[in-house]
Amino acid sequence: MTTSRCLKNQKGFSLIEVIVSILLVGMIAVFAGMGITALMDAFMLTKTNAETTQKAQVAMTRMVKEFTVMSAVTAATATSITFTSYKLGVTSPHTLSWTGSVITYDGDVLVDNVNAFELGYYNSHAAPKFSTWLPARKQIGITLKLVGANNNIIEFTDRVVPRNL
Repeated sequence: MTTSRCLKNQKGFSLIEVIVSILLVGMIAVFAGMGITALMDAFMLTKTNAETTQKAQVAMTRMVKEFTVMSAVTAATATSITFTSYKLGVTSPHTLSWTGSVITYDGDVLVDNVNAFELGYYNSHAAPKFSTWLPARKQIGITLKLVGANNNIIEFTDRVVPRNL
């Protein structure tokens, strides 16, 4: 009788209770880990797209500023333009071109990860787009597509009216 009384008065966990609690804690850890992984993937996607957008905005701003002060166009196609600009009393030639996945300005990389780049030339705002420049053309359309996170294509467009032509 003493043996059974001792067993009833002992406190603790059985082996089955310990195993069940370990399994429950393991399942909770797995689900928490999956949630953290999904959260980090979303963070990295957002960060990469923000960096891509920032690069594109900087490139578009630079192109708009350069095209605004151009005084003459020497040669122009849908993917490149050679022009003369007038800044601070000095006239200088410049070339903007797209080759492969890079847009260069005077030989320096302006932006990379470019999926598509197109320049369009317009006689007026409502006129159709042309792929070559003529003196009658007064507006330049810029279309820039960059590769973002998960190979998503992000498109940016703008139009410029050069003030010195």
